[in-house]
Amino acid sequence: MDLKEEIKSKAMEKGFQLFGVSDIKKLEDIDFPAGRGLEQPSEIMDDAKSLIVMGMVIWDEGMNAAISTPGTGDFSGGEAEYYNLYYETVETRAWRLANWLWEEKGVKAIPTHSVHVKVAAYLAGLGFIGHNTQVITPEYGPRVRWIALLTTLELTPDQPFPRDLCAEQPLCQKESLCVKACPYSAIIPGPSQGVTPGEKVIYDKCVVSHELEKDINNKWEKHIRRITERGFMECTICNLACPYGKTVDEEVVPRKRGLD
Repeated sequence: MDLKEEIKSKAMEKGFQLFGVSDIKKLEDIDFPAGRGLEQPSEIMDDAKSLIVMGMVIWDEGMNAAISTPGTGDFSGGEAEYYNLYYETVETRAWRLANWLWEEKGVKAIPTHSVHVKVAAYLAGLGFIGHNTQVITPEYGPRVRWIALLTTLELTPDQPFPRDLCAEQPLCQKESLCVKACPYSAIIPGPSQGVTPGEKVIYDKCVVSHELEKDINNKWEKHIRRITERGFMECTICNLACPYGKTVDEEVVPRKRGLD
């Protein structure tokens, strides 16, 4: 087993289901939306030579729990504090892999959410950026949360994902189901490719953006899944509508719950 395959195997042991290596040089030149706390790989780790991308399947909606203080900031560390279960979970698992790389291989590695992870996943051959701007994977649709791992190792990049899964999907030929499902028409119809980063989803129309408000208007409240006064289940309406994600309901969930 070569080192790349060994790292992949260890990542699976740590709880990830998807693994790939992006072309770090290509990701360095990718445009990304402003105000989202994103950075180039070199800004995070200047001696990084490779970027690993790992995905964890969201098989239970409880994994989308989030807590925020009231404020007007965004999700990148603005005025509001923001805590998200899946962010914490994938980062913790990635740090376990980083520690293994250091202890067993003497290799430096740093997990991060701050690079454009969706593009990194596409470059790593793991999925297609769909009409709702989420990474659509053949295995699990968009029901995956991602983390990048920058490392000083030189690993061979995988090839970018070659298929347009949205164009291939028979149920989305007339109108994309993710676009149709959004109760506020926040998603602009059509492919994400060719649209200015950050403009494919109208941020102010997205339910998630209003969870940070102090006094949430009833217009948004009816689609917010509240756990506590400031705890929410993030809106996943467009993700749940994607036909590619149905395998999670049909295969992964029964197995995880001991029902298969």
